[in-house]
Amino acid sequence: MDRALPLSLRDGALSGSESREESLALAETLVPSTADPEQVREAARIFAEQSRPERAIETLRQGILTHPRQADLLVLLGDLLSRSGAHDEAGLYLRQAVELEPQSADALFRLGLHHARRGHAEAARASYETAVRLDPAHVRAWVNLGLTRSDLGERKGAIDALRRAVNLDPACSDARSNLGTLYAEWGMAEEALEEFRRAVTLDPDSSEAHFNLGWALLAEDELSQAEATLLESVRLDPGNVEGLYALALLHQRTGAYARAAAELKQAIEKRPDEARLHYYLGVAYNSMEAVDQAILALETAARLNPEDPRIHRLLGVAFDKKELPSRAREAYRRAAALNG
Repeated sequence: MDRALPLSLRDGALSGSESREESLALAETLVPSTADPEQVREAARIFAEQSRPERAIETLRQGILTHPRQADLLVLLGDLLSRSGAHDEAGLYLRQAVELEPQSADALFRLGLHHARRGHAEAARASYETAVRLDPAHVRAWVNLGLTRSDLGERKGAIDALRRAVNLDPACSDARSNLGTLYAEWGMAEEALEEFRRAVTLDPDSSEAHFNLGWALLAEDELSQAEATLLESVRLDPGNVEGLYALALLHQRTGAYARAAAELKQAIEKRPDEARLHYYLGVAYNSMEAVDQAILALETAARLNPEDPRIHRLLGVAFDKKELPSRAREAYRRAAALNG
């Protein structure tokens, strides 16, 4: 999940009846009105929503020249710069905003997002904790605090934060999906399934929500429900490699090896350097007695991840089937050496 949640320059959304051209034209009419920070915010919001982040950044820069102490403009500019990868400059604007308004929970939340994007988990946690202390009803800050605590290995604290988010907003699908993931990691399968089902109900168009539920159902051997849910995840996002991978595992388990191979080949087109995908493609081909294809897939997997004993062991099996005893012995020897 993208833990840097969608840009929210202002509550509310553009009218669905407005075309992209009309929206951008409106934004351009607002840009010269730098005397009004609200119009600067509105113009930047439109540019960002219409996939013009560079124009949004330029607009906010212009506005800040006129309003250098307008903390919310600094926050929005810092957030956009952080998303674009200009991390050093983003940090300057976000810290300046916090200095101007140290009681702003949103400024601290956005600073936390920035730290998280940079992989600075402890700094992100500190920012989120300050944000929820200032505003105990800040749902997004509780969600991201839970995620960051989880990254730091603080599972109980992570669950507590995500439960707080769910209590504040029972309709927050992000909180429920991530709470379900933590429950699953703790072996609380029933609780995890409940949260994943609620997340799908709340956000039926979310490929990720369907994937989480499908993966949990697969772990519980609820194969029919898992298949339907994972197929919906892939339908919603055809580029969902994890969904294709999960479907392939399911179809291998049910003996539908040709379907598994087809799904794995789709996944490999999107991520050709992932050894696990080539390994399981080798498993599928080996089960289909397509030995030549199995060897090709497994040799690719071994090249990508030469330290995985499973790959070499299955290569040995495939070489045995091809009556290549010396190559089989070498593969088995390699597998045994890696197993210690």
